[in-house]
Amino acid sequence: MNLIKPPYLNEGDTIAIIAPAGAVEYDEIIKAQVYFERHNLRVKLGKNIFKSNRYMAGTDEERVADLHDAFLDDSVNAIVCARGGYGSIRLIKSVDFDLIRRHPKIFCGFSDITALSLMMAKYSDLITFSGPMAQSDFNDITEFTEKSFFNVLSGGFEEYFSTYTIQSGNTEGMIWGGNLSTIVSLCGIDFIPEEDFILFVEDLNESAYKIDKMLNQLINMKEFRSQCKGILFGEFLDCGDESWIREIFEEVVSILDVPAYGGFKLTHAKDKQTIPIGAKGYLQDGILSYKMI
Repeated sequence: MNLIKPPYLNEGDTIAIIAPAGAVEYDEIIKAQVYFERHNLRVKLGKNIFKSNRYMAGTDEERVADLHDAFLDDSVNAIVCARGGYGSIRLIKSVDFDLIRRHPKIFCGFSDITALSLMMAKYSDLITFSGPMAQSDFNDITEFTEKSFFNVLSGGFEEYFSTYTIQSGNTEGMIWGGNLSTIVSLCGIDFIPEEDFILFVEDLNESAYKIDKMLNQLINMKEFRSQCKGILFGEFLDCGDESWIREIFEEVVSILDVPAYGGFKLTHAKDKQTIPIGAKGYLQDGILSYKMI
């Protein structure tokens, strides 16, 4: 199945910044707005972006309204989420995925936003992007992250390089994944692709035994085992004993028996690559490339 490729980002386009998850800080969002405007992009802020409801950016109804409005607004070319935190999974029951399919455009975020990206791939047939966010990154973005973001979203060629091998080999399939703990939060609903995929995962501040538990929760799913044809392990920051983490990766890969490599710049760290979820990926000798088809 070929997913919908949204139009690329061009100079003069309009970016909508919305907050589907955690509550944001006003000053940090304004810094991101100024950054985009300096790069010859127009910016629209979600009407509810500065609201707060406990730890979230407004009520579920307010956050999903901003999501729908951004896709419906024909003047908006790309949607960049403000931050992660928590809240995206609460929106899934209310998201109009048919609306999104009818109005395809760039949707970018990572961490908690993974839940929305994977559900859009499944139910809106839309290629989305795991990449930097307004408050998390664009208020003080690194050159590495900036270059990857604009390269991928404007249609340039991007490759992803591993730093170590777990199991060598070559494979291909849909690029699919994101933040591990957010992926696992989707268990219990139908979210696994129906075609072969290359999984990429990363996480932050999760102890080794939780990484172990979450990866095993995925491989215990029949659909996951049958469709997963390769794994890219990104950075697992502040997750405890690195040797234990590596052992867990090796155990999971031995069960799946697929090519697997680690150390990709898919991460919560400041230096991160943007990667398209739903594009056709080609993993060869620890290097991932893709085609937007």
